[in-house]
Amino acid sequence: MEAAKHPNIELVTNTEVVSVQGEPGRFRVSLEHKPWYVDISKCTGCGACVDVCPISVPHDWDLDLKPRKAIYAMFPQAAPLKYVIDHERCIECGLCMQACSLGAIDLSQESSTSEMEVGAIVVATGGKIFDPSVLPRFGYPQYENVVTNFEFERICNAGGPTEGELVRPDGKHIGSVAFVQCVGSRDIEHNVWCSMFCCMASIKGGRLVMEHAQGAEVFIFFNDLRACGKGFEELVSRSASEGMRFLRAIPSIKYNHTDNNPVVIYEDEESGRVTKKEFDLVVLACGLEPSEGTKGIRRILGLKRDTYGFIKERHPVDGLVLTDKRGIFIAGVCQGPKDIPDSVTQGSAAASKVGIYLAGGGGFDSE
Repeated sequence: MEAAKHPNIELVTNTEVVSVQGEPGRFRVSLEHKPWYVDISKCTGCGACVDVCPISVPHDWDLDLKPRKAIYAMFPQAAPLKYVIDHERCIECGLCMQACSLGAIDLSQESSTSEMEVGAIVVATGGKIFDPSVLPRFGYPQYENVVTNFEFERICNAGGPTEGELVRPDGKHIGSVAFVQCVGSRDIEHNVWCSMFCCMASIKGGRLVMEHAQGAEVFIFFNDLRACGKGFEELVSRSASEGMRFLRAIPSIKYNHTDNNPVVIYEDEESGRVTKKEFDLVVLACGLEPSEGTKGIRRILGLKRDTYGFIKERHPVDGLVLTDKRGIFIAGVCQGPKDIPDSVTQGSAAASKVGIYLAGGGGFDSE
């Protein structure tokens, strides 16, 4: 929101980078602008078009936990807050055109291209979460009340599909939750790296459940619990003292089809016996992978990839925001898994390096 209001920042949305030519300091970036099918110079974001749209489809932003209309804004804080038509789902009934008093609907729009010249490029294409459907032992997505950590975040969010009310996908209130760690992370068959944020995110989510539901049971099934950072180890200890259970186990999940409760099967470390426990909800703490956007922009820019498929930094200690190409910088999960504070720190570092570079100053990128 602040970026959209800043006089020196131009947001170019619904657009893809097609190619990058030129040289450091004078890059020529070719862009493809996708059609909105709405004249955004006229649209005020009033939502009258949404109210009359008869088509409902799964909403990517809410991870398919809540539907959206064929004409929609991605989320309430989108910048700019303008509506776009999903042309593949739109049936061109014309109701949105009738409802829009400003005449902003334009189904004849087509893609267009443009080119801009820039002095430096910062790649911040993020990542994606591991798809747990390739691990049958967890029953995702066949079992309705087994969700990913990102889906659980949307359930907890006040602006999410349940408006922050802790109910599972079938509508039942949540009184017991199992968090299963290292799903797709630290796994020699899939992703060998640690995704860094999952352990503490699960503990935070568990505390939210305990705060909202008096007497709720929260179990954390972990491989190795990693609580790196100031105050994190103390948070683990406090959570355990307040009733959160931590069990070292790599479980599998079955289903009680009578009440739709997932059943976690694990080896109890203390007794050495295989144990079953039923929960209202199971949350799979899925790790982070390189996004398709990261792979695409890496190829366009000709950047190196590291062993894991992320964009390779120039040096792991003093060159985390630098690439092997002068004038091209990286920030966030495109360089490797990290949590929000580390992403913000790296973004600030990249901005500082860009400022030094464009000002003709020294630093690693001028070597």
